Amino acid sequence: MLFSQHRRVRATTKPLPLGMGFAYIQLIRKAVEQVLSITSLERDKDGRALKSLQAVAERIEAMGKTLKIKKRDGRLVASGWDDNHFAVTRNESKEVGARVLLPYQSPDGETLSIPWEIIHSHDVTSDTHEGVIDTTIQYEREVSISMFHSDEVNEEAILFANWAYHSIHDAIVPYRHVIAGSPLSWLIQLPDSVEILCSTAEETGEIVTECSATCINYKDFETKKIRRSFTCQFHPELLKDLRAIGSGEAPSYSTLKNDDGVRLFVRLLYAGMQE
Repeated sequence: MLFSQHRRVRATTKPLPLGMGFAYIQLIRKAVEQVLSITSLERDKDGRALKSLQAVAERIEAMGKTLKIKKRDGRLVASGWDDNHFAVTRNESKEVGARVLLPYQSPDGETLSIPWEIIHSHDVTSDTHEGVIDTTIQYEREVSISMFHSDEVNEEAILFANWAYHSIHDAIVPYRHVIAGSPLSWLIQLPDSVEILCSTAEETGEIVTECSATCINYKDFETKKIRRSFTCQFHPELLKDLRAIGSGEAPSYSTLKNDDGVRLFVRLLYAGMQE
């Protein structure tokens, strides 16, 4: 489920987080390849802008090639971003039916061999930005939604994407006027960060889907305003009896009011209209 908040709100009833997982990594790889292939930038007289970007691109490339993706059931599913399962892979178990959303908790980097810097970067993102879904979980007694999937976006890949996007953004900040007039100008449109908002677990309490929703933040370099997009692994548009909004008879007001998914869905739309 993708909610885009660029000038207008767009909501689809087609789940998109798996494709978004691939897109995050593809954009980062494209950025790294282009930055490292350029030898000079117009108006970058002392070469500092390109040198800054290339230093960041080299760090991102090194991290991307060595980061391992491990699942909680012990599977090593990917060793670096060249692996087809780096962004998305088979979940530990299929998730079908109602699930309670849980606040996202940073992983144990030592146990999962996740570099500290990408975990820390996400902790900073979480503390800096508000993603509607995480706030809803904080204030609601319980948020129950519908899940239907057997694949999932990998937690490590999103942590990596957040760190990479933030690194590129910070490298651009002091040289944005130089980069704006160069072939790398499209980098200015990249997200500033990607935050994991929530997770879901089995009845035993074992986490099944670490990355159940994300908030993609775009920070305007001049105004400092933040625009947001949301991706959801779950289906907030489905009622508890699994009826989609818009099909069959119209649900009653009380049904809509008492359905957690519908209330979350409306909050996301409302947040978009306010921005």
